[in-house]
Amino acid sequence: MRFRALELADTHCHLHEYDERDVLRIGRLGLKVLAVSDDYESSLRTLVLSRRHLWVVPAVGLHPWSVDSESIRLVDKIIDLALEHGVKAIGEVGLDKKFAPHTIDLQRIVFIKFVEYARAAGAVLTIHAVNTWREVLEILERYDVNSAVLHWYTGPAELLSRIRSMGMFIGVNPSIKIQEKHRRVVEKAPLEILLPESDGPYKYRGLMLDPSMIKDVIEWIAKLKGLSIEEATDVIRDNIRRFFRSL
Repeated sequence: MRFRALELADTHCHLHEYDERDVLRIGRLGLKVLAVSDDYESSLRTLVLSRRHLWVVPAVGLHPWSVDSESIRLVDKIIDLALEHGVKAIGEVGLDKKFAPHTIDLQRIVFIKFVEYARAAGAVLTIHAVNTWREVLEILERYDVNSAVLHWYTGPAELLSRIRSMGMFIGVNPSIKIQEKHRRVVEKAPLEILLPESDGPYKYRGLMLDPSMIKDVIEWIAKLKGLSIEEATDVIRDNIRRFFRSL
């Protein structure tokens, strides 16, 4: 089938890490791209890309792996960027106890500051959660924030109904080709909470993730759900419309 331009999207891409030639290549895919950031400098780069390319929707943020003792000051600077440029998406932000356990207390402070801002500004959060899925949901519930996507979700299947009831989404990326636990999540998740993402340019177990794989992600979702590609695409397209409605 033909995937119609700008009706599909990559809902989590580190576009600032690509060189200009690759950015132009990605632009020719006809996707809307939510470009996430890792820190203050990458947030600036993301904003530049969004001004140059209409298909780029910027998100500014501070990745949990980037959190250190200077982060509180950076959070305020990043929030100022969001206010100054009218950015309605915050990410990549979150909590990671697996790969950055040594900074988890600082991560928590930083994440809550972004959650508080998202609530006040009506912004969408794109969230990195590793071994912290329940805590992240508890924080979002405490602050009454539900405009969010849990990117590359590999958490417990029993949380999926809670995520759905909160009105949130989960991200599905090309790792579904080789990551069994990601496939198991997609098999059990309600189709209406799934969003395609690339997380590019990230190399996972030899697989270089890239926005050009969004079509492959949807085909995998269709396969795991026992649907035709057309049926899966129609629902995913509607999910994308709902997600981007406030951006």
